[in-house]
Amino acid sequence: MVHKFANRYEEKGTLPFEVVEVISGHELVIREMITDLKKGWRPAMIMGHCTNEEEQEWTIASDPKALTFRIRLDKHGKWKDAAGKVYRTEAIPIRFHRYSFVSGVYDSEG
Repeated sequence: MVHKFANRYEEKGTLPFEVVEVISGHELVIREMITDLKKGWRPAMIMGHCTNEEEQEWTIASDPKALTFRIRLDKHGKWKDAAGKVYRTEAIPIRFHRYSFVSGVYDSEG
């Protein structure tokens, strides 16, 4: 099932993209969305760890001027772009910035 949004998961957070066109069950055309952190939120940092990063609120909107590109479903069932970045198709767009970064790689599979 292909949802209306494709969120890219990285070590430092999640970026929202919208599905513009379904080429096939294995190929989608997507574009990045506009995101703005809502006013008033500030990271509460204690020794390199953000204690309130789960409280982030973002305004997310479509960006018709954004460049489009394709992602493809690989043989392992993961959506990837030409650079190998991983996406998940989801019902809602998600924006999250990970302010805490302790050594190690965060699990992008949720």
